[in-house]
Amino acid sequence: MKKQVDNSNMLQKWTRREVLAAAGGAALLGLSGCGANSQPPTSHPTSTTTVISTSTAPPATRTPLPETPITLAFTGDVMFGRTVNDHMLATASNDPYPFTYTGDFLRGFDLTTGNLECVISNLGAPVPKSYNFRGDARAYDRLLGAGFDLVSVANNHSGDYGKDAFLDEFLTLSKRGLAPIGGGKNKQQAHTPVFKEVRGTTIAFLAYDQIDPYSFAATDTVPGSAWLTEADLRRDIAAARPSADFVIAFVHWGIEYFTGIADQQRYLARVAIDSGADMVVGAHPHVIEPYEFYKGKMIVYSLGNFVFDNMLDEVVRRGNILALTVQKNRLLEWKLVPTRIGDWGEPLLL
Repeated sequence: MKKQVDNSNMLQKWTRREVLAAAGGAALLGLSGCGANSQPPTSHPTSTTTVISTSTAPPATRTPLPETPITLAFTGDVMFGRTVNDHMLATASNDPYPFTYTGDFLRGFDLTTGNLECVISNLGAPVPKSYNFRGDARAYDRLLGAGFDLVSVANNHSGDYGKDAFLDEFLTLSKRGLAPIGGGKNKQQAHTPVFKEVRGTTIAFLAYDQIDPYSFAATDTVPGSAWLTEADLRRDIAAARPSADFVIAFVHWGIEYFTGIADQQRYLARVAIDSGADMVVGAHPHVIEPYEFYKGKMIVYSLGNFVFDNMLDEVVRRGNILALTVQKNRLLEWKLVPTRIGDWGEPLLL
């Protein structure tokens, strides 16, 4: 069970067993959008319910615990390469960096997910491209210590050191208790949803990359990430829908440093929802992009950076954590929690 926390920087506390009603969030820097078919979700404040069973009856005859809301968090890009990795190696083995100021908050959620924008492996050599990001293996402990449960490997840096390094990271994540989404030993596995069931609600996570190199994508016989196509998006979501209460697509897409919404992003987000997704969350542009509602379903086009270095201006220092309260197929509450990257690529809550 994740640690319950009371973060003085936040208006409400999100824990495994209680949810205080929260007002809907607004996109940072005033970036918000609404399509012609958009509408906000209905807000249903929930009461706190904690059930403690003291029955001595056999498990088969115990009364099932009632379904209660669960909480989820999504962060943008988490990058352990370059100067972030250098500083991590200079810290003590039990140091929480780069989550010194956000770990307590993230541990308060039932499920925490981020985009792992690097390779954590000592295998392979850098592939020819402009930037290659590699992190030391102690990054696994830092992610676990901050409360991460899942990470997306569907991005344009997961293959920076070749297929052997990708597969090493993918397999190690699972062994360490971090569920990788959007990747696999082959295309079939990369496009298979990861299901997480918490207190009667089952969430299906799918992740995709649309940013080159295309060679990082998995094939029928080669490991890699899930490449985003309309056909695969429709098929994967339709396949996940019958087994999940709430389906989320986490997508690596868009135009770097563009604070608007590209037409293709909006089109594919709506394809996802029309196919049965309950929410679409985006990353990659390194800046916050707007959110909107389509057919009552939330689309967050980019959460921006979370852990990153080379902060050249204030816009790229800013990011959002998407905090959700879900029960079955209902989005009860949501909030965009602003962050700012400070020294050594480390985020702080605002």
